[in-house]
Amino acid sequence: MNTQNQSPSVHRWTVDETVDAIQHVSKNIIEYSSLMRSTVKSLRESGAIPEMAVAIREASFALRDTVNEINLTAKEIQKNKVVTETASAIEDTVQSVRNSVSVVKEMAADASTHLPQSKKAVTDGVVFLKAKHLKVYSKVGVA
Repeated sequence: MNTQNQSPSVHRWTVDETVDAIQHVSKNIIEYSSLMRSTVKSLRESGAIPEMAVAIREASFALRDTVNEINLTAKEIQKNKVVTETASAIEDTVQSVRNSVSVVKEMAADASTHLPQSKKAVTDGVVFLKAKHLKVYSKVGVA
């Protein structure tokens, strides 16, 4: 076990081990350099590099054209006020729904004032149908 005064055990290479390691590295450098030269030559002779360059160029043209089409479409939508008119139509629809709800509430209030017995009969009918509905569905395992 190491203490503060002791340094970790370090393997000291001999001269022969150092020479062997350098020779091994040198052989690897030579092998990989030859392999790299061969690979680059094969790529150049096969036409793969120019083919890749042409493919990249074509992809960049397609991207440019797509972006231009999107830009033209966006300008056309803006010019024709599609978004503005759609938003306005939605706003008008929401206001109409609010008005309709208000009218229906008034009608319900008037009906309950003038026909309290009818209101009770309808309420009782709804309660009965809900209970019947739950009973039927619970029998078939749906509820």
